[in-house]
Amino acid sequence: MAAANMTPAVVLGLSPTGLYAVRELGRAGVPVVGVCSEWQTGSASRYLTACIVEPDETRRLERLMRQFPEGSPRAVLIPTSDKDIEFIAAHADLLSARFVYQASYTQDVVHTLLTKERFYALCEAHGVAYPKLWRCLPQELGGLRDRIAYPCMIKPSRIHDVKGVMAGKKGWIAEDAAGFDRVVAGIPPEAGVLLLQEIVPGPESGITLFAAYRQAGGQVLQPVTGRKLRQFPPGFGSASLVVTRPEDDSRAIAERLLSILSYTGIAAAEFKRDPRDGALKVIEINARPSLWFALAGAAGQKLTLAAYHDLAGTGQVLPEAGQTDGVVWRFVFKDLYSAMFYRLRPGFLLPAPDTSARRAAVRRVYAVFAADDPAPLFAEWFQLTRKAVSRLARRAGFGGKARA
Repeated sequence: MAAANMTPAVVLGLSPTGLYAVRELGRAGVPVVGVCSEWQTGSASRYLTACIVEPDETRRLERLMRQFPEGSPRAVLIPTSDKDIEFIAAHADLLSARFVYQASYTQDVVHTLLTKERFYALCEAHGVAYPKLWRCLPQELGGLRDRIAYPCMIKPSRIHDVKGVMAGKKGWIAEDAAGFDRVVAGIPPEAGVLLLQEIVPGPESGITLFAAYRQAGGQVLQPVTGRKLRQFPPGFGSASLVVTRPEDDSRAIAERLLSILSYTGIAAAEFKRDPRDGALKVIEINARPSLWFALAGAAGQKLTLAAYHDLAGTGQVLPEAGQTDGVVWRFVFKDLYSAMFYRLRPGFLLPAPDTSARRAAVRRVYAVFAADDPAPLFAEWFQLTRKAVSRLARRAGFGGKARA
């Protein structure tokens, strides 16, 4: 199909997650428009036909609507963050006239996945194991001190809304009651509703992954499974080193939950097996592409492209040959930090991960670098340098509030 005749796609968010989506679609000849609230790594990709950078949500919506005026073909909308999903849900009345996107974004099902309390209530109702969870406001933390399980992670319920006060952190760790007291003293009131979540013991290399595109009829397309080898920040962050490998138990649980929800669209699930009782506990299911999805593409599974063809109604069906095992994905800058962290912190709460699988990689792929699209690598260097300087300035008392 010629690019000129292909339905355009719009990728919301141009972080390395959005960059993956831009590249997968662009390499297939799909015209791709990128949209973001600030200049991001993916903004530099050669696979973008246009890029909208607008911090104000109302103006961003207006510019997007002007980009695809009334009467033009309905473009496929691909969000790459939870805030982008909420953008679609908030403006569905306007967007639905000019764009097509997975139906779950305007249904209650997506709120179940975005809200930990609701998601874990669903797991409880259907006998799926999950880490224990408590919910409270900052001023109510003290009352939970002697009721929760340690160690635990304390984090904002809607962390994507308060990135400015988190300074890159995913949350705060309390190893015991004394540590809980120290952590509570430093949590800012603007953190909002807090979740206290049990930390499943064992190294982060015990975290398993599943992702796929699920059609309205329930058929699962382009499934991929793997295992995290390291994360950033260490122990409690996003993937920085991942390998494809069979994880049948994780896939079975994820597909069961998606079926219960009658979910349609891209989904990415995360699990960890608890060494205390052997239970495979579900951590989360994301209703969008995840940071490590370039791994899926390198292993032969094109999730975003499958979503595009289904939503655009092209009639094109991608081959379902299955994944290639042993493919390794790495977010180099962040993974180097995590590797050094474990060398310098042998007494960290979680043991050092087992990363030996990366040495037998059949193929390697990276979060940002790609030989056919080099500019985003330099953009990422700039972004990381800017953020590092900004945080150092704040710590020295020179800066204002953190930028989102």
